[in-house]
This record gives sequence, C-alpha cells and structure tokens, in this order.
Amino acid sequence: MSKRKGISKQDLKRVKELDLLTYLKNYEPNELVRNGREDYTTRTHSSLHLSNGLWCWWAQGIGGKTALKYLIEVEGWDFLDAALHINDLLDNQPPLKIEQKVKSNYRFRLPYRAENDDKAIRYLVNERCIDKEIVQYCKEQYLFYEDENDHSIVFIGYDEQRIPKYACKRATDDNWKKDVLGSDKQYSFSITNTESHSLHVFESVIDLLSYMTLLKRSGRDYLKDNYLSIAGATIIGKSIQDSTVPIALETFLNNHPSITNLYLHLDNDKAGKDTTLKIMYHYEDKYNISDEHPTKCKDFNDLLRKKVESKNFCLEK
Repeated sequence: MSKRKGISKQDLKRVKELDLLTYLKNYEPNELVRNGREDYTTRTHSSLHLSNGLWCWWAQGIGGKTALKYLIEVEGWDFLDAALHINDLLDNQPPLKIEQKVKSNYRFRLPYRAENDDKAIRYLVNERCIDKEIVQYCKEQYLFYEDENDHSIVFIGYDEQRIPKYACKRATDDNWKKDVLGSDKQYSFSITNTESHSLHVFESVIDLLSYMTLLKRSGRDYLKDNYLSIAGATIIGKSIQDSTVPIALETFLNNHPSITNLYLHLDNDKAGKDTTLKIMYHYEDKYNISDEHPTKCKDFNDLLRKKVESKNFCLEK
C-alpha cells in the first residue's frame, strides 16, 4: 500500500486519459504480443485482447479503455497505488502517444451512377492509354462506372460474396482522387482468376490496368493471373519489425490460399519501395516474391504512356 495519502484531481484526470495500449507500448513493451493487424494480446493473459482503442479480458468478461482500470481489475492493484504508479511514470517518462484506429460507423454507399460512362471511358482510353478491350471488360464486370454528380470514375472493390465494400473516385478533369466514405480497404479493387497461383500487386487501379494493357500489347493473356490494387503505399516508419502489410493484400491472400507467387509492381519512389520491403519482410517465408517495380519512370501508367508516345501504339488495337 502506498504511504502517500492521495492524488490531486488534476493528476488523476491525466492518469485516466492514458489508454492501455499506450501504457504497454511505452512502459511494458515486452508484455505485448501482436495478434493481428490491429489486435494485440498480452504474454501474461492470452485471452486479453487490445484493439480499436479498447481492451477486453474475455476469460473474465471485463474490459475497458484505460491503463488504470487494467492495473486494478486485471493486475489486482489498489486504486491509489495504481494511480500513483501511472502518475509517476507520466512525470518521469512522458509517453509517446499510440494512435489507434477506431471503427467507423459510417454506412458505405456507392455514389449514384451517371446515365452513361462515356466521359470515364474517354479518360481511361485517351488520357491514360488503357486498352479499350480491357476497359470494356471492366465495365461489363461492373468494376467501374461514372459518377452522376461530378463525372469522376468510381472504381469498385468486392468482398467474397461479390458485394461492393470499397470504392475510390478519380477525377476525369482534375488530379484529385479519394476513397468513398465508409469504404473498407480490405476489399480494394481486384481482378481475379481462381485457377491462377500468381498475384500481381499495384498501388493504384490505373497502374494495374496499365500493366494489363502492356501485357495485351505484347501478345500475352492479360486475364491469366490475379491483380490487386492496395490503394496506396506507406514508408516503413520506426522499424520494419513493427510494420504491417497492406490490409488489402493480407485479406486477398487469406481469401485465396492457392496463391504461391507474388509480383510486386509498386511505384518507383520511397513509399513504394518501403511497402515492397515490408511485404517481402513479412511474406518471404510464405510466398515466392518478385520485385518488379518500374525502374526508369515512377509507375506503370507513366511507362505505358511513354511506350505509346515512342512506339505510336494504336489505342484502337
């Protein structure tokens, strides 16, 4: 029991603001065990899980958010001892705040579709040099359409039941692009072939379609394999050991266990190269991985457009 008589209201308020994940990451890092992308357990209590800013000790049916409640209800500390212990830690070693994702309750809805997709198709074919046959295939598979409101292109990602779960919009008359609110990045844009054991990975849908166009121009079967856009890339950060693979890739591989070969076609910049390194670090023992990023330009759409300009490819072909 603490010999100190109490704790001030101001200090107690600060103590109650410290969440458990931040506490463990800063003061007891060896106690944390990563159990998934956003899920942790502890070495002492394997049924105690931390995710989405909360913790729950399933074996005992208790949970909460704060480190204070954890010390009292899980570790058996006296309230005052626990509060003073945390307060001392905050004074002596201010913690590095751990940002935690909180699940969104926003309902995902696809934007209204325009009467036709003419502007979207013209943009893909004329400005991005995507092959017309590939564009038509994607349209028939309902992988994209034109937004009624701003005439942007809406690219769609589906779950295992072919239900739309993700959509990203790209302007046809500007440079902006954004995800539709409520999108689940687990289900980013993909083109699948369940008979193939190979997956080609890209940052953007445009790069994915550009690569397929290059395959078609070289006389190869562009629908032979699986293709996935991971909707962006990120740098490694503090250490590669603490990094994670893109959630879209993780989900796709979990849902397609027959995949054995990964071909990484990420951008020729720091974020793209770092994401490639992260994927190789986490999956090198599970898959045959090839780094096939473009070397003389930023991405595969740049490469395609340069080839169109230099070789005068016919877009009608």
